[in-house]
Amino acid sequence: MTIECITVSTLHNFRGNPLAEQFQLRYRSLIERQSWDVPYVNCMEYDQYDNPATVYFVWREYGKVKGVARLYPTTRPYMLKEVFPHLVSYEPLPSEPNIWEGSRFCLDKDLAPVQRKRVIQELVIAYLEYCLLHGITSIVGLMVPAYWKSVFINNGCPISWLGEYSVAGDGKKIRAGKLIINKEVLNSAKNKAGIFDNVLSFGEEHVMLQCS
Repeated sequence: MTIECITVSTLHNFRGNPLAEQFQLRYRSLIERQSWDVPYVNCMEYDQYDNPATVYFVWREYGKVKGVARLYPTTRPYMLKEVFPHLVSYEPLPSEPNIWEGSRFCLDKDLAPVQRKRVIQELVIAYLEYCLLHGITSIVGLMVPAYWKSVFINNGCPISWLGEYSVAGDGKKIRAGKLIINKEVLNSAKNKAGIFDNVLSFGEEHVMLQCS
C-alpha cells in the first residue's frame, strides 16, 4: 500500500509519468463521466490550480493510475476563494500557510467496490500523513454531501461545515467543509481502515517518512 506524493519538482523520482496519467484519470472521471465544463488538452483535465505549488497524491496498480487527489496552499489564489466564495459563510475564507485546499478526488470507475473503498482510505490517510509532516493543521474544500460522508466522515475524519448547501452548475448539491488535522484523526482513519503502516511515498530517492 503506497500513495505516491508527487510535485512538478519531484516527478523525476517516480517511474513512468504518473503526473500525466492522473490528468488523464481526471479527464475520464470529470469530463467523460460527469460532463464538467473544465479545460482539457489531449484527454487530460487541468485547471489553474495545477502548477508547481500543487501536491498530487497518486494510487497506482501495475503502473496504472487508479486514484488521485491533490492539495493546494490557501496562501495562493485557490478554488474555494476564487470560484465558490459564496459557499463559505460561517467563518472567513482562509489564507494561511497551515491551511490547504483539497480537491480533484477521483477514482477509476472500474475499481471493484472493496478495492474502491481501500483506495479512498489510503488517499485520505496520505492526506493526513502529508499534513502532519508539513505543519498543515486543516484542509478545506467542497464536495457533494454524499462524498463528504463516504470519503471522510465514514473513514474516521469528522468534518465541520463552512456554510450552507448550494447547487452546482450540474444541479448537484455541494457544501464546503473543513477537516482538522491531528494525530488523533490520523489514528482514527488508520483504525477504520485497518492500516497501521505509513502509506506515503516521496519516490525512489526518498525513504518512507514516519508520521505516528
